[in-house]
Amino acid sequence: MDTFDVRSLIVTVDDLIFSHRGEHLDDIEQAILKGVFDHEKYAEIAKHTKRSEKYIKYVAGRLWQSLSSTLGEEVSKSNVKSSLQRYYSNFSHSNIINSIKINKGNICTGLSENELKQSNPEQQAKIEIATELMKEGLSIEQIARVLKLPLELVKEQIQK
Repeated sequence: MDTFDVRSLIVTVDDLIFSHRGEHLDDIEQAILKGVFDHEKYAEIAKHTKRSEKYIKYVAGRLWQSLSSTLGEEVSKSNVKSSLQRYYSNFSHSNIINSIKINKGNICTGLSENELKQSNPEQQAKIEIATELMKEGLSIEQIARVLKLPLELVKEQIQK
């Protein structure tokens, strides 16, 4: 896997983990992901990071547990790539469906062009995610910051 793909996947996993536990990936977790994506054994990852294999396995286990909780399926070293692919495939499909519903609804209600522009499908998808993040224990302020949405908009959505 080329360097750009690995960095993209690490950023993606970092976002998922942050939404789950409110903390970003640390250097060891990032090294584990890079190693796994490059088909390395835990012993090789341990050597690169100058840590024991036992410690790498421990940190990896925590990482797979967090991803399992976040993705809603059992995640391990052997299936992390396919789990992430399924998640993003479903997420993208869901966003497309939601965008169609949102746009169709806007046309049917006769909103002005200005109101249509404000009704950004990406923002609508983020608002829908806000309730899920609230269930995961994030505060409204954290959700607004993570999703890069106005605090008032998130508060309004959560109260619905």
